[in-house]
Amino acid sequence: MGNGSIAISGVLAGDLDVGMGNAPQIAVAVAKGLPLQMIAPASLYSKKNADPNLVVAKDSPITSAKDLATATIGVSTLGDFNQLSVFGWFDANKVPHDKVKFVELKFGEMGQALQRGVIQAAIITEPQKSDAVRAGLIRDLGDTYIAIAPEIASIIWFSTKDWVQKNTDLAKRLVKAIFATGDWANNHTEQAGAIFAKVAKMDPALVTAILHRRVYATKNDKRYIEPVLALSAQYGMLPRPMSFEEFSAF
Repeated sequence: MGNGSIAISGVLAGDLDVGMGNAPQIAVAVAKGLPLQMIAPASLYSKKNADPNLVVAKDSPITSAKDLATATIGVSTLGDFNQLSVFGWFDANKVPHDKVKFVELKFGEMGQALQRGVIQAAIITEPQKSDAVRAGLIRDLGDTYIAIAPEIASIIWFSTKDWVQKNTDLAKRLVKAIFATGDWANNHTEQAGAIFAKVAKMDPALVTAILHRRVYATKNDKRYIEPVLALSAQYGMLPRPMSFEEFSAF
């Protein structure tokens, strides 16, 4: 699906039992009274496998956070994990961000938007980032995720409270399978890459060229989530503070 908002709509409508999204999006929905809960963290950001995610046009004069103090920045979904991390990155660099604007763009559109000057920076994930690098459209500027915590869940699995309550055993078995799969993928990157290429209908050579693959969660640890919830509330993305216990089904 194109982004987490579509997955949220599908889960709430009952078209999907379980979806994937990022923690701030789900937390905002929960704070607004929508009956969603995380069932497991999915992919993790880890300082050990850090990769710059904030990019600018290849020929851009921008070299620091200060240069973006009045910029327009592209993110895949407004109010998401990526936007949260940019706020943290500005604060870590002691640069005010009250004049920064954010626009919603598809990852595949960001390289061209940077070249046209529609936006001055963007967060692009793989494989679109590698595509844009090969096309000579972008260059790295910084790693914004490290501003949140050394290890955090960037994507999570979620469902409705009602589905989890009615299917508790199934949900627990699904979570066990998610973590077992994550452990296998973390330790078999070549085989996991081949599966990814097949499912995503990508050229295996392009997948191999992506040097920084995601790390997958193998347990439900509150330290993956609590910093995200705390900063979401701090930056006004959440209307109220939220605990891990309220957010997570297990």
